[in-house]
Amino acid sequence: MKSSALDLEQLLKKDLNKVYLILGQESLQIQEVIDQVTARAKEEDFLEKQTHIVTKQMDWSFLASSSQNLDLFGAKKIIEIKLIGSGPGAAGAKALKEFAKEESSPDITIVSGEGLDKKSYSSAWVRALEEVGVLIIIDPIYSNQLPSWILKTGEKNNLQITREASILLAERTEGNLLATLQEIKKLTLLYPNQGIGIEEMASSIADSSKFNVFDLSNAFISGNRERTSNILESLKAEGAPETLVLWSLSREITNLHKVVNQGSTKGIWGPKHYLDSLENTARRINKTNLKLALKQIAAIDSSIKGQNQQNAWQAIRELTLSF
Repeated sequence: MKSSALDLEQLLKKDLNKVYLILGQESLQIQEVIDQVTARAKEEDFLEKQTHIVTKQMDWSFLASSSQNLDLFGAKKIIEIKLIGSGPGAAGAKALKEFAKEESSPDITIVSGEGLDKKSYSSAWVRALEEVGVLIIIDPIYSNQLPSWILKTGEKNNLQITREASILLAERTEGNLLATLQEIKKLTLLYPNQGIGIEEMASSIADSSKFNVFDLSNAFISGNRERTSNILESLKAEGAPETLVLWSLSREITNLHKVVNQGSTKGIWGPKHYLDSLENTARRINKTNLKLALKQIAAIDSSIKGQNQQNAWQAIRELTLSF
């Protein structure tokens, strides 16, 4: 069944589906939908969550194990599978199609695909999951739509942002959703439960953090540990959300993974100095550390959501120092 992100709220008021497949280009938009599904699932006592970030050598046997787990006294689980930048591969596609045929799995499975090419949207594994679950394709937010997104996001954070202020913020962040959300989060700290007009917005933007998550990304990719550490501590001190910081590092580590596997930066967007840094880092990086980093990202994501006792900031710090 195909749905939209806008219709999801009404859909979730009904019985939960076995599978949710979420496809889009922006991790932030995808995560918002995942959070909606997860919150609804928790209401039905799906209290345990397992996250799998797909890699080329991934062992897909966990899907078969999930289908066979029929222990009446076992915790109901949410199985989250993250595809970032590429599809599941031949083995993954086969595993997902076979999983779709199973009717006995007691779990809810959320498959998300970030940045996949449009051909993937009509692939056999997508069609198989759509037949047994819900397919949500998220349209990107274009520049002319960003002010409206800012208004809605402001309302969710108990901020009443004027149209003029939303246009100013959209111009400032140049369509980057993560940077825009970071500014909105900062506004909630500066002006909690208040109206945000053009003056408040201009003041907040002028008083922006010395560093942002993009500075962190550049320092991390360039291999400058000292600068990376300093920027990270600055972001922490100024209240930057752990989720934004992790998204930034996750994107860079995913790009490194692509370069290591394909031997070039083909298909990765960015200025020449950034692509050069990616290639330089990919040449010196330890592949074992790279695989470990992908697992660390999933563990840190769980800690941010309160699903384990790990200190998220400390874990992020250790992640940045592992390269």
